Amino acid sequence: MIERIRVIGIGPGDPGQVTGDAVRALATVDVFVVPDPGDEPSDLAVARQAVCDALIPADRAYRVVEVRDPRGETDAGRNDPAYDRGIVDSYAHVIDGLAAGETTVGLLAWGDPACDEATIRVVDALVERYAESGVAVDHDVIAGISAPQLLAARHRIPLGRADVPLHITTGRRLADEYDPSLGDVVVPFDGRLACTALAGAFPDLELYWGAYLGTPDELLVHGRLGDVVDEVGRMRAAARERHGWVTDCYLLRQPEGAPRVPTPQAFPETNTLTDGVLTLRPVTAGDWRVVRDEHNDAESLRWDFEGRRLTDDDARRQAARAVLEWRRGRAARFVMVDVDSGEGAGVIGVLRMGPPGTGLVGYGVLPAFRGRGFTTRALRLVSSWAFEEAGLARLELGHKVGNVASGKAAARAGFRMEGQLSARLPNSDGTRSDEVYYSLVPGERPG
Repeated sequence: MIERIRVIGIGPGDPGQVTGDAVRALATVDVFVVPDPGDEPSDLAVARQAVCDALIPADRAYRVVEVRDPRGETDAGRNDPAYDRGIVDSYAHVIDGLAAGETTVGLLAWGDPACDEATIRVVDALVERYAESGVAVDHDVIAGISAPQLLAARHRIPLGRADVPLHITTGRRLADEYDPSLGDVVVPFDGRLACTALAGAFPDLELYWGAYLGTPDELLVHGRLGDVVDEVGRMRAAARERHGWVTDCYLLRQPEGAPRVPTPQAFPETNTLTDGVLTLRPVTAGDWRVVRDEHNDAESLRWDFEGRRLTDDDARRQAARAVLEWRRGRAARFVMVDVDSGEGAGVIGVLRMGPPGTGLVGYGVLPAFRGRGFTTRALRLVSSWAFEEAGLARLELGHKVGNVASGKAAARAGFRMEGQLSARLPNSDGTRSDEVYYSLVPGERPG
């Protein structure tokens, strides 16, 4: 009867690259369940069997059961619920047929199981299925050497570099999401060599490519993407023709000396801004109630894009994100505090948007504090801070046509109306409203 399912990473194929933990785990398995796509090349089966033969003690009895796996080589079906249901049923059929004394089932994951979402998802579904029938099944995942790790080792390069982000994605997403600001990009599973689509726009990227890593058929190519991608394509096609399959992995990185992609600097550390009547301080996670109440006020919802109320959890997340947005230089959000009562009166923020040096201002005051000029005071305080401390050169703000109070507060704070933009802002009912647009630059501030 089943007691345990073990997902064991066996590396890219060489028994010498299997970790000690994985070796010990292999020796505990009674039945290995092996997915069989139906046309799996014999050398893959041989490589898998070679790992077992080399690492499982000769006196340890085990058997291998193949189950039909329609996944194939590409990653297109890995998130298909129909695939999950079919493969879970197949695995459960094997588990239900375990012989007496067979309690541990093992799944062999090429490379590292962390890169095999489909297998872990299937194991989770199996454990849940048996739990529903009253059977508690333990399960664990044993790490292996991944293709990206071995790729870096074979090319004698570090996989990660100081101060450079490391982004892992799939071939399906690469062309749509690539941007130099992502840093080093690893594609561990790509059925179509998607980096070909980047060669025209980013020919100077360095490509580190490898196929059949850790096997006698290993192929390696390194060079400028625009120079070598066609060669890699030809090698890949020839290898597929020869073997009937190909598994590869590659890394894309900016060449040494390339200018870094500019990213917004963090906003300067700020404690409080005050004029004696109103104080502004940076939003913290504890300010979520003010964030919630300002957004959920009927007047605020009237002018909101979606007209959707914030839940307490929504407000907590927004308040907590404010600290991160400040550090990342994306937005500086402040709570307005009434000096007399010490209570939160509203919120105001500056978002870095558009051309460099430009900030977009948004604000809102709670009903109990309206009519006291708090919006104008907050705009004057935050404008001085934005120009003098945050280094911005222009502030902009806008409101939907009809929101007269917002426009009057902006004008009193020195913002100049620049015009009206047609159908720029969405409404909660699916229509769009014109926007009245204002700006402020340092020389125009009221004295």
